[in-house]
Amino acid sequence: MTERSPASEVLLELEQLLSVEREALVKLDRDAIEAFATRKLELDAQLRQCVAAQALVAADRQQLERVREAALSNQLLLAHARSCVQGVLTLLAPANAPGYSAPGHASNAPPPPLALNFKG
Repeated sequence: MTERSPASEVLLELEQLLSVEREALVKLDRDAIEAFATRKLELDAQLRQCVAAQALVAADRQQLERVREAALSNQLLLAHARSCVQGVLTLLAPANAPGYSAPGHASNAPPPPLALNFKG
């Protein structure tokens, strides 16, 4: 049995976390998604420390690529979920829906606030 590197242990936990996060994204479990975001940040910091202490070996780089692909997949799911929720909110309250006006047409939305520099 080969000994795992510290980075490999972190990558394994991250890979498992992303798998469970995917299930939470599909279920739209907001509390779980937020908890996973916090844990991913912690694991990212741990992984950076591991890599700073010892370079990744080939097996770790392959595992890192799997983690990257899982993270991108989850990011797409999150973007889709956000879009779906915005769509539902638009159906429920169309007046509050974010929108864009066509070029040359006035928007009903108030202009964005301006920052003024009085110092010159």
